[in-house]
Amino acid sequence: MVVLGGLLLIFSRLPLGTAFEFGQDERYELMKGFLCSKGFVLYKEIWNDQPPVHTMLLSAAFKAWGPSILTARMVATGFGLLLFSSFYLLVRQRSSMLCALLAAFLLLASPVVLLLSASVMLEVPAIGTALLSALLLRRWCERPHWGWLVASGVVMGVALQIKLTAAVVVPAMLVELALHGGPERGPAYWRETLLSVGQWGTAAMALFLGIGFTWGSGSLQSSFRSHFGAQVASLPRVGGPADFPFAASLLWQHLECVLAALTGLLWAVRQQGRWREIRFPATMLATVSLIHLIHRPWWNYYYLHFAVPVAWLAGWATTEALGAAAGLLSVRPLRASSRRVWQGIAVCALAAVVLARSERRLEGSIDSMQRSPPANANAMLAAMRRYAPRTRWVCAQAVIYPFHARLLVPPELAVVMAKRFWSGQASAAEIVDICKRYRPEQVLLPNLPLGVEWQPFLSDGYEAVLADKDFVLYVSRSVPH
Repeated sequence: MVVLGGLLLIFSRLPLGTAFEFGQDERYELMKGFLCSKGFVLYKEIWNDQPPVHTMLLSAAFKAWGPSILTARMVATGFGLLLFSSFYLLVRQRSSMLCALLAAFLLLASPVVLLLSASVMLEVPAIGTALLSALLLRRWCERPHWGWLVASGVVMGVALQIKLTAAVVVPAMLVELALHGGPERGPAYWRETLLSVGQWGTAAMALFLGIGFTWGSGSLQSSFRSHFGAQVASLPRVGGPADFPFAASLLWQHLECVLAALTGLLWAVRQQGRWREIRFPATMLATVSLIHLIHRPWWNYYYLHFAVPVAWLAGWATTEALGAAAGLLSVRPLRASSRRVWQGIAVCALAAVVLARSERRLEGSIDSMQRSPPANANAMLAAMRRYAPRTRWVCAQAVIYPFHARLLVPPELAVVMAKRFWSGQASAAEIVDICKRYRPEQVLLPNLPLGVEWQPFLSDGYEAVLADKDFVLYVSRSVPH
C-alpha cells in the first residue's frame, strides 16, 4: 500500500491529461489504438511492427471512454502500477520489506523510468507483465502446484505479445526454476525440472501463438522483417542501426546505484548462502548487458532493462550496508575514538549518498514532466483543429498532432519510423504514393528541405499555411482558408 499510494500521489502531480507528448513513441501507439477504435484492422490495414495486445487494450479503452490522451495515459499508469507492485513483491519474497521498499524507490528514481511509467509506450507494459509472470513462478517455487506454473507461462505469453523485449526476463526465470529446490539435485530432480520447464514453456507458447493467430493475424511479415530482417538502408540526417550504439551516459547518470549494485554482487559472492537472494537480478543484469552490447539500434527506453536489476541489487546492497552500520554502532558507550563507530558512520554516509542522489533525480524527473508543454498551447495543433471540420485525412510523420486533433491518418502511415525504412518496408516515394491515393486535406511535414518526391505532390493543390521551427502545415486549396 505504501508503494502504490506513493506512486498514485506522484502520478496525480503529473499533467497526464494535458501534456502534448511525454515519450516520442507515444505518437505511434496512440494512433494505432485510435485507428483500431475506428474500425481499421491491425496488420491488414495498419502497418505495425509490434505485437497486438497493447494496441487492442488501448483501442478498447478508447471505445469505452473516448480517444483522449488522458484515457491512454491512465492505461499507461495502470501498467506502471503493475511494474512497481510486481517488482516490490518479487524483492519482498526474497529479502526483507525494507529492501523491497528501498529497491522500489530506487527503481522509480532511475533515469527515464518515471517518464516511461506514464507514457503510452510498450516497454513498461511488457516488462511489468513479465515481472508478474516471474512473481507467479516464484509462488510455484514455494507451493509446487501446476496451476501457478501454467499461470506464469500464460502471463509470459501475454507479455511477449505486448513486446518481444519481455524475453529479457526469461533467463532469470529459468535459473530460478532450475535452482528452486534444496541442495540435493539428483537425476530425478533434473527430470522433474525439465518437465516443469516444458509445462511452463508450453503454456507460454500456446498463449503467444493463440494471440498471434487471432489479434496478431498477418503480423509476421512486418514484425519479423523489422526485427530480424536484413537492415538495408541508412537515412539522411538519421543514419542506420549501427549509428545507435549503447549509450553509457545513462549509466553515468545512475552511477551511485550502479556502484552500489556492483558492491552488492561482490558482497553476495563473499557471503555464503546469500547468493540465492540476488541470483534473479544478477542473471537479468548479465542477460541485458550481453544483449545490448551486441544489439543495434539502442533507444533510451531500453534502459528500463538495466534499471530493474540495478535498482534491485542497489536496494539489497543499501539494506545490507544499513544492517552492517547498525551492528557497528551498537557498541555502548559510543566513543568518537572507536574505529567501529567511524566505520559505521562511513557506511551510513555511503548509503545516504545513494538515497539522496536518487531522490534528487526523481525530483528532477517530476519537475521536468510537470513542465511538459500542454497540447492546448500548441499553435500548429490549433491550426489543424481549425481546418478539422473539412478534413477527413491527414498525412503526418508526427502522428501525435492528428491524434490530438481527432483526425485520421492513412492506416498504412500510422507508423512511419526509421526501422521501417531500414528494413526495406518503406521509401519516400512509397509514402508519397500513399498520400496521392488518399488526397489528404492536411499534410504535416518536417521543416526541412523537401525531397524531390514531395515537391510535385505539394505543388499540385496545396498551400503552406503555418510553419514553426519543427514542422510546416500544408492545407489543400479545396479547403476554405
